[in-house]
Amino acid sequence: MSKDDRKGSGKGKPWLVPLQVLGRDGADAAKVGGKAARLAWLGKHGFDVPLTWILPEHAFSTAIRDLSPFCEPRSLLRVASGRNVYARADEARHEILKAKLPEGLEAELEALWEKSKDTAKWGFAVRSSATCEDGALVSMAGLAETKLGVRGGPALADAVRQVWASIASGRALAYLAAHGVRDVGMAVVIQVMVQAEAAGVMFTRVLSPGAVRGERVINVGFGLGAPVVDGVTSPDLLRLAKDGTVMQQTIVRKNKVTIIGDAGIEERDAEFPDRPALRDTHIAQLSAIAEKLESIEDVAWDVELACEGDKVILVQARPVTGRGFPEGGDIDTVWSNVNVGEALPGVASHFTWSIAGAFSEAGFRSAFGALGCSVPRNAKLVGNVFGRFYLNLSQFMRIAAQVPGLDPRTLMLLGGGAGADQLERDVSDVSRAGFYARLPMTAAKLLREQVRLDADVEAFETYADKMRRAHAALDLAILPDEGLATRLRDVQAFLERTGTVMLTCASSSLGTHVALRMLLSRVAKGDADRLAQELVRGIRDLESARPGIGMLRVAEIARREPDAKEALLRETTVTLDAIPEGPTRRALVSFLDLYGERAVREAELSTPRWREDPRAVLTMLRVALRGETREIEVTLARSRADADAEMQRLKEKLNVAELTLVRHLVARAQKAARLRERMRAWVTRVLGMVRDVALDADRRLLRLVPELADDFRVLQKNGSPLAQIQSVFMLTADELVGALRTSRRDLAPLVRARRAELARDLSRPDPPPTFVGLPPSVMLPPAGGRVMEGIAASSGVVEGRARVLMTPAEMTQLQPGEILVVHTTDVGWTPLFLLAAGVVTELGGPLSHAAVVAREFGVPSVVNLERATLVVKTGDRVRVDGDRGTVEVLPETT
Repeated sequence: MSKDDRKGSGKGKPWLVPLQVLGRDGADAAKVGGKAARLAWLGKHGFDVPLTWILPEHAFSTAIRDLSPFCEPRSLLRVASGRNVYARADEARHEILKAKLPEGLEAELEALWEKSKDTAKWGFAVRSSATCEDGALVSMAGLAETKLGVRGGPALADAVRQVWASIASGRALAYLAAHGVRDVGMAVVIQVMVQAEAAGVMFTRVLSPGAVRGERVINVGFGLGAPVVDGVTSPDLLRLAKDGTVMQQTIVRKNKVTIIGDAGIEERDAEFPDRPALRDTHIAQLSAIAEKLESIEDVAWDVELACEGDKVILVQARPVTGRGFPEGGDIDTVWSNVNVGEALPGVASHFTWSIAGAFSEAGFRSAFGALGCSVPRNAKLVGNVFGRFYLNLSQFMRIAAQVPGLDPRTLMLLGGGAGADQLERDVSDVSRAGFYARLPMTAAKLLREQVRLDADVEAFETYADKMRRAHAALDLAILPDEGLATRLRDVQAFLERTGTVMLTCASSSLGTHVALRMLLSRVAKGDADRLAQELVRGIRDLESARPGIGMLRVAEIARREPDAKEALLRETTVTLDAIPEGPTRRALVSFLDLYGERAVREAELSTPRWREDPRAVLTMLRVALRGETREIEVTLARSRADADAEMQRLKEKLNVAELTLVRHLVARAQKAARLRERMRAWVTRVLGMVRDVALDADRRLLRLVPELADDFRVLQKNGSPLAQIQSVFMLTADELVGALRTSRRDLAPLVRARRAELARDLSRPDPPPTFVGLPPSVMLPPAGGRVMEGIAASSGVVEGRARVLMTPAEMTQLQPGEILVVHTTDVGWTPLFLLAAGVVTELGGPLSHAAVVAREFGVPSVVNLERATLVVKTGDRVRVDGDRGTVEVLPETT
């Protein structure tokens, strides 16, 4: 390499440029990237920033000059929307990681370490600064690499390569291409790490619903800021007025401190876990920093901060601008997962996305078409927000609003969520002319469907039972690869047919409930919503209630068998083998035969079913055995009696015709709910069949591609959570079929890249259940102080100690009689409803599966209470009012 190739800042100059030089001479974002340019700007304006050096983009372009042409970002961006992007990107990534650094750079990095090692006790942070980053349209936040606690010259060189290589990511390339980026370079920021006693983020203006105009919000924890920024830990939350006054301060228990130790990033026990992370002097400085930033550029700022001693240091700061909208949306689009998030909360695997995403999109289109709605061809109803399923409510409501009675406010009340006011404005211009023109044919078709719905479900179940028995009898291992690919397509077709019948039942349930509510609003003004729920209680033989009932019956058998009870009460019991032969074990085997396809997050295809991993069932039994016997038949009879009593009180207000119509609609609503839950169970069973095929395919892929098996063993050895997710779930269904039919051996790069994307999505905090345009940078607790308002889901008022559970692994912590507070619940959680005194969830509506089950079990419940798991803490005394839809955190009595 000639000296002319060394143009870090000009011929013969060093590659590494001190930040203060950039601030003095002016930072060109095209050469040093947006992040580095902004850091130089901060330093120039007198803000405290870490000691920093910049490696300009030219070093990256020089390093990749001798690599294969496909390592060039412009080459990768040209294929960003193609099927081969992940494989191409992973090949490029591996070449970049082995690239030779430009002449002299390794020596400079070694010299930098030798010069700084006495002051850089925690080493260096090495961050990306893409030339397109933090601009008006594009942010690489969460997509590019950051390495913390880097010590030594060789480690710095490796970290630089890893930051460079992060541009070769399928997700990053697709994101850049979608925003019109045709080329990109990668500069690098190298900072001495702040020995932070506290760190986090500040937003100088909050654009979230419920925010006060001009307020500033700070999220901060002990030690490093990465766990707060990435959403891995629950931080302290402060809300400041513009004048610096503390409007609200939520101090959480912070059991761990994240630091840089001898071996890298470490977590240590906090000495004073309940102490605020920020001192008063820090809060005053942050208020002044926010004021100064906005006085220079009058925009909202996103600030990453660290506190060392009494000083607040800015790690980075950038204006918050509208960018990166989910596909199919814009700045005014309302997104929500309040309803779909109950079925599939959290991050979905790529395989699940390919199955469930297409299934949901096609199902919604089919359901709207059956109602006589016109669905735009380019409408995108389901979106991917950081790997989570979200519904495009703006598009959804514009289609639904064609039907009289399906207005946004009614649908939001039934399904849960927020943003009804904006949605009503959005649909104010929707024409119903086409709906009315199609009404005669639509009405006749819907009437025929409703008349024969019972018969259609019965006929489907006869067919489905045959399919299920045939699948159970089939030895997938003896099928050739082509045969297994065909089997996957057959099961997908079965899933589509199942979904069609389920959506018909769901539409019937929704339509009947809306009709009942409209009638009740005329005869019982102000009480229609509560009555519509209460009158439909006491549904006999509700499929989604069966697992809970069955679990209690197993517990009753165990109470009469001391050895089995003792085994179940042991925390070490994780399989049926630990339970002695006898009635209890036989009852458990029968339970798993009946409900073994169920699980928490059962719509996620990578989730093991109860029959594969019964630990959740054994945990719920353990919780049940800690409490007293509960007569389930008495509970169910009480629900029916309560519904009858409501009908008797209502009877006095109705004439004969009204009473007849109400009774008819109540009976119809109960039947529709029963059919919906039956079909939901069938969807779960068919998803289990899809999983069976996928697992058999995974075994074949591991034999075909040895690198996949090697990677999986490394994950298991390192104790990675991703070791619980097989390689096959990193592929789409189409890719899997193609791999089986062509015996592809080049899947390892694709699987690695997808696994990295999944890990990144899992590290992000859940966005709010409902948001407009972009997920807000910060989540505020619900308004109302100690009294929070959600949606009433099951009547009754109860007081008790709260038990906040964030994951299924924490189920064992629940004590009978506590108030269960969770993010969301599907059928896999519902057996706990029979053990809890009340239930509070952040997602869901009064027609959600969990709400229906709670009413059957007579458990007071409130759903759609956003951020309940943040405000309510385990051990708090709370009052759950399932009549008014409120939850109150009560003061402690002395």
